[in-house]
Order: sequence, then C-alpha cells, then structure tokens
Amino acid sequence: MSRGLLSSFALIVLVMPASAGAWEWSIGANMSAGTTQSGAHSGTSTALGLPSNALTYQPGFRIGYGNSRRTHEFDLDGGALVIGEEGSTVSLIVGSLGYQHAFGRSPTSTPFANVGLGFLREGSALKAGTNATFGAGVGWRRVLRQERGDIRAEIRYDYLKGGGPFGRPDLTTVALKLGFDLWL
Repeated sequence: MSRGLLSSFALIVLVMPASAGAWEWSIGANMSAGTTQSGAHSGTSTALGLPSNALTYQPGFRIGYGNSRRTHEFDLDGGALVIGEEGSTVSLIVGSLGYQHAFGRSPTSTPFANVGLGFLREGSALKAGTNATFGAGVGWRRVLRQERGDIRAEIRYDYLKGGGPFGRPDLTTVALKLGFDLWL
C-alpha cells in the first residue's frame, strides 16, 4: 500500500495543471496530544508526541506541495519506528497522503480543513501487516514574516482499521496537533 500512496503523490505532482501562481514545496513537523480509543472498548490511551511519531499512530514528518498562497496544498506525512535487537525486529511505519484547503482572504491568518488517507505497517521478525487509516481535521494557521512558512493548530480525528499481525482492534484518535512548515 505504501508504494501506491507514493505513486499517487508523484502522479498528483507531475500532472497537476499549472495555475496562475507557481506551486511550491514545504517541509515541516507535527506535534500532538490526543486520546486513542479501541473498538473493543478495552480502554483509552492518552499520548503526547513531541514530535508526533509512529508509536502514537501519528506521522511526525510532513512534505507539502501547494500553490503560492497555500490555499490548496497536498501533503505527504510519514513516520517510522524500528527497533532491532539480536535477531529480533519490531517496526511501525505510518504514512498518509492528504489535501488541505485554507479559507478566507487574509494573507496572514486563515482557517483550514484537511482530509487524509494512509496506512500503518506493523511488523516483527515473524509477522507483518498493513492496515488503512483515514482522518480529517480543522484548524487555524498563521503565516510567518516574509512568507517563509507557517505555524498551525488543528483538531483532528483519525480512524485506524483493526487487524494486522497482532490482532489489534479498530482505533480512533482525537488529537490537538500543532505544527510548523518551512516554505521552500
């Protein structure tokens, strides 16, 4: 599934029609504080990720591609955790492809909404599996001086399909995400 996600992102970037303004790249990070509940009603976990990471099922690294005003932006979020110890390996890899739309006419402060579709790959030396994840969020962003980037705050809901090699139940996460992007 990760190859399909990367291929989709590459296709969007390559065939995207040219607009009146140039499209530009960005790179950034996410931090989050949220609660995760299981579909099996086995409890709730609260996590704080500085930055967000695969262990909390939230990607921490972000690459974006948007128009010059950043009203339309596609982003690729990702993260990985791999632990290896004398013949044993545990890995968690999370990634998503999303679209973000900023509303309003202010050049410095705007609300936004986004949606994303992704995957979680979890594995060990003996078993591995991939599950789908999707989510949506709303937030507010503030453009930095000289339009070098932005800072953002977002309330986000994510759903992770259960299963995988370890029989994990469906999970839902509600989180406050804080982040920044440097516009290249």
